[in-house]
Amino acid sequence: MYTTKYLLSTIKEKPAHTESISHQLMLRSGMIRKLSSGIYTWLPTGYRIIKKVIKIISNIMNQHGYLEICMPVIQPKSLWDHSGRAKLYGEELMNITNRRKKKYILSPTNEEVVTYIFSQEINSHKQLPIVFYQIQKKFRDEIRPRFGVIRSIEFFMKDAYSFHINKKSLQQTYETIKELYIKIFNYFKLHFKIVKSNSKMMGGSLSHEFHAITNIGEDEIIFSETSNYAVPSSKFNQQENKIKTYLLKTKSDQSKYTTAILLIRENDPINVQDLENIPVLSSPIRFITSKSKKLSYQWTNFKDFCINKRMFVIAESKIINLPYFVFHTHRFNKKLTPIVWNKKIIFNKIITMNNIDNVFYYKTKSAILKKKNSVEIGHIFQIGKKYSKDRNFLIQDKYNKNKLLYMGCYGIGINRILSSVIEQNHDNHGIIWPLCIAPFQVFIIPINMHKCKKIKEVAKSIYKKLIHEKIDVLFDNRKESIGKIFADMNLIGIPYGIIISQNTIKSKEIEFYCRKKNQKTRILISMIIGLIKTIIKTKNL
Repeated sequence: MYTTKYLLSTIKEKPAHTESISHQLMLRSGMIRKLSSGIYTWLPTGYRIIKKVIKIISNIMNQHGYLEICMPVIQPKSLWDHSGRAKLYGEELMNITNRRKKKYILSPTNEEVVTYIFSQEINSHKQLPIVFYQIQKKFRDEIRPRFGVIRSIEFFMKDAYSFHINKKSLQQTYETIKELYIKIFNYFKLHFKIVKSNSKMMGGSLSHEFHAITNIGEDEIIFSETSNYAVPSSKFNQQENKIKTYLLKTKSDQSKYTTAILLIRENDPINVQDLENIPVLSSPIRFITSKSKKLSYQWTNFKDFCINKRMFVIAESKIINLPYFVFHTHRFNKKLTPIVWNKKIIFNKIITMNNIDNVFYYKTKSAILKKKNSVEIGHIFQIGKKYSKDRNFLIQDKYNKNKLLYMGCYGIGINRILSSVIEQNHDNHGIIWPLCIAPFQVFIIPINMHKCKKIKEVAKSIYKKLIHEKIDVLFDNRKESIGKIFADMNLIGIPYGIIISQNTIKSKEIEFYCRKKNQKTRILISMIIGLIKTIIKTKNL
């Protein structure tokens, strides 16, 4: 593609009213243009990237035998009334009425539609399990569109739906698709975590969200780099100013501390494994019950015990930042005086209990935890029988018994993938696209081509060879300054570049540029095609 035949709509300055880096750079690089709040047009550069993302996801889905379909964007509202979700979604549904006063909605998701359609098409358990998917636009009447295409009214989405004769089959497909999503997001070089969540308006018993780690986003998660899993920070940061205490036995040779006390927020559970590495405590861990004589004095003046070091005090880390708190004791059935932490109260040991999600806990027990903003880029659900029950979707199993089908649904936000990649891959010059979804893989800058016939010949020869090798290449043949041209290529984020000048072709060389490293290397002209082919083959493995 020649730039003179392409719409290269770059903007030098930061656009006004943009909250996120991805929004700014998508506008500046000419990917999108705003039509109205939360509604964008995808210009050629942006749409090229969208199509590459869609192609990659489709190929992976197809390789696993999943069937691509295309459902209507307009759905009868009666389907949503029947399932009860019209009320649950409320004002987020985009409602329209036709000339015959029939009510429709613009699709935010398709559980009702896919169940309605395939309850008429699937008639044997031998057809199961089966997975259908589509990639098209969805709509949500956002009360406050934000961050460009991250929270928009109209957006691209990959949604998939599976049907099963039993719960075990659903669970197997669910785990397969979870691993598939990990593969997809890794393919896009995204830094992401998996968060166990509730099923909200979808229904069902189990769901997982996939969150891309960013500096923006309305979600906040706690995670470790040693685990694929994370938890919402809200589960760590409940503003509880009530603390419960446990007394524990110390080792028999601990004459200094005859008792240990554990301080933890009232609603937090204990994981005993977190206590086993504390040398002072007995092994195995032994709690002192309320029947013990040692408890006869322990509630009377906790502060005095801490100050005088008469107990070994273990504090769970989440209580450290509480400005004040009160103890509750069933022994005296009353609240004690609020206590404020100060330097006189000694914590002998501070521990972190990661007990919110078992998978998350076991993988992060000894790791450093981080708190970051995130953007939800995928969500999968084990829905169960909710929608098949609504439509009386029954199939005879192999024992000729009528069974309601189990269902799963699986979504990926295409818009959000692009924004998240940009949030994670940019510098002061612009976007740094991974090779697999870059609008172009290589750019060619022939410096002063219009004044030097030899430069033009070399540039066009390389261009034709790259086209022959089916490599996406942008040939910048504009009569602009080298500074302007190079700034545009960096802003757009094309991974590799070829710079041809009089100085280099004298030695039968060109300059090969790597966007990520911001580095130029002189390469023989005869070697450049082979080098680029090798890089592309290696990066796409």
